[in-house]
Amino acid sequence: MLQQFRLIPFVLGLLMLALSVPGCTVRYVADYDAEVKAEILRIAKEVDLFWGRLLDTHSDERQYTKFQADYNRIESDLRNLVMRNEIRPLNELSTEQSQIALDLWIGDKSSHKENDTISDFIARRHRQQYVRVFVAMAKGEIAKESTQENNN
Repeated sequence: MLQQFRLIPFVLGLLMLALSVPGCTVRYVADYDAEVKAEILRIAKEVDLFWGRLLDTHSDERQYTKFQADYNRIESDLRNLVMRNEIRPLNELSTEQSQIALDLWIGDKSSHKENDTISDFIARRHRQQYVRVFVAMAKGEIAKESTQENNN
């Protein structure tokens, strides 16, 4: 019984030491990557230009083949972004967000190919949708930058 009372100050001392050690943090997010943030913003601009160009084209002239090269280029950019996010450790959320953008893009491409046109309503709505997706992705990278600065 007496030995148990002698252990209490020792255990409390260890606990106090553990709580007072500065700089010990557990990280569950990937490091900030300025290149990835720049890539997100570059692709966002390309997607916005695509929808702007489509909206500037008369609806009777919006055949899929006129936009096919843009679809393929942007799809390739999005696939590259997914891959870059996948290879970064602790980066599941950013990978998921970039995969969502890719899936949306592939869906829009398939729909345009099948219907051979896109209405103004759909084009405007999808343009806004992509803005929201890319803003979320960019904010995620900015949050990583803030987390990294706070840990340094």
